[in-house]
Amino acid sequence: MFLTRLSDQVLRVETLLLKFFMAGVLGFILLNVVTRSFSYALYWVDEAAIYSMVWMVFVGMSVAVRNRQRIAVTILLDMLAGKTRFLVNLVIDLIVFSFALFLLWVSWIWYDPITLMNTGFDLEAFSSETFNFMYEEPTNTIGIPKYWVWLIIPTFAITTTLHGLTNLVESLLSRKEQEAEE
Repeated sequence: MFLTRLSDQVLRVETLLLKFFMAGVLGFILLNVVTRSFSYALYWVDEAAIYSMVWMVFVGMSVAVRNRQRIAVTILLDMLAGKTRFLVNLVIDLIVFSFALFLLWVSWIWYDPITLMNTGFDLEAFSSETFNFMYEEPTNTIGIPKYWVWLIIPTFAITTTLHGLTNLVESLLSRKEQEAEE
């Protein structure tokens, strides 16, 4: 199925990104320890480590959604069987997919690309029209615009929507296959 292949390809990229950000967090922390031991602290390293960790968490959550790895108390689910168990898992898939769609919608409102384009990408005009200063606010020590760091939210929303939809469709298809076998 096309949706499964697409989701699995995104998953492979996310897995590589996850490793990259894990290495980044470790590298930044080690760099911070070394530079501080020589009394030459690089303050931007703390911020870079934090942002790497935030990106790592969101990419990892998207990977977990696709792999259906969630923190759960499964005592009730383990006691269920057949159609009831399927329905509970289907509700879980629907909740995950609905949350991803909601986050996608919130990200669209937050970044407001239509208004940004309508103002001719004039950040001051955009900010005065929307009272949204996200495109102008720099990070504390690195000095890049924060919207670059916050791009993980809409990215997570897109990938989680894809993975949530894939899981939902796969659940429905697997149930149809089970019913056909019975």
